[in-house]
Amino acid sequence: MNGAEPEPPEDLQVKLRAAADRLLAGTPLNSPGKLTILDLAREAQVKRWILTHKYPIRLMAKYQAEFKAAQSETEKGTAERRELDKLREALAKVREEKRKLTALVHTYAIMIEQLATERAQAVRERDEALAARDSALGIVKLPHAARGGRDARDSFSD
Repeated sequence: MNGAEPEPPEDLQVKLRAAADRLLAGTPLNSPGKLTILDLAREAQVKRWILTHKYPIRLMAKYQAEFKAAQSETEKGTAERRELDKLREALAKVREEKRKLTALVHTYAIMIEQLATERAQAVRERDEALAARDSALGIVKLPHAARGGRDARDSFSD
């Protein structure tokens, strides 16, 4: 042999690929499930030295690179999930605040309606009282349109 690494047998490659796929999916059958060469060997039920000594370039380096890339994606996904969780929490707070503000606006609308009704009633009562006073004093008032505009009694400034 000239020192070149031999091609791994097909059945070994199939076992390792299936084991690597299980590890990457997070569904190990024969190992703790870490993305390491040791767990890959355990998962594939082969001796570790086959990967580390017999096929270090064709198999070990290949799977180490694949696992490193997967861990990088997992870490990126974890950071994105944390950010998503923060955004969901912020959204929940904003929705709760919106719910409270909507209820407050509804309360204010009811209060405004009640105050407008009370004001209209007060204006009617005032106008009736002034009309009764004028009648009692014998004062004759022209109709509103004939007076040419606003009456001083149209506001509460009296």
